[in-house]
Amino acid sequence: MSPLKSASLYARRALELAAGMSQLERWRHDLKVVAATPASELLGCCRWQDGDLMADEAAIAERVGDVLPEVADFACLLARNNSEFILPEIAAEYSRLLDERYGIRQAEITTAVPLDDDARRLIQRRLREIAGSSFTLDERVDPGIVGGIIVRVGDRVIDRSVRARLEALQNEVLAADDLS
Repeated sequence: MSPLKSASLYARRALELAAGMSQLERWRHDLKVVAATPASELLGCCRWQDGDLMADEAAIAERVGDVLPEVADFACLLARNNSEFILPEIAAEYSRLLDERYGIRQAEITTAVPLDDDARRLIQRRLREIAGSSFTLDERVDPGIVGGIIVRVGDRVIDRSVRARLEALQNEVLAADDLS
């Protein structure tokens, strides 16, 4: 099974566990904390107990921080299956699934310069007006687009970048040259 498919399955299981505990947001936070921990540190926080690799709560508290024991055990389960390296993908997918559960969609925004808070709020408001739902923004900076914005929601792309407009103009000029 591919690491991305495994991450998705683990994230779904984590969401089930978190929902059963009524700790959805706490799991989001703790998974991010655990995912930011180097794998070697994480492995040092697990110990064998009754034939299973379980979290050593004292080591977790010292090396990782204050995370739910269930999240620590989940991380050790991944380590037992040699899958601790996909924790960042699991944390990201868990967060995406949780947002989806709350009715919040994700939009990938690419701009030539970083967004300020006003621009971010404007984009979120316009997306909510267009699509009728709230969005979190996954922001990327690409100076190569020169200016403007590229918005990706799912498999739909709206390219309002200066680069796209210049390329369209170039294509029009080349097409006009072919006609003469």
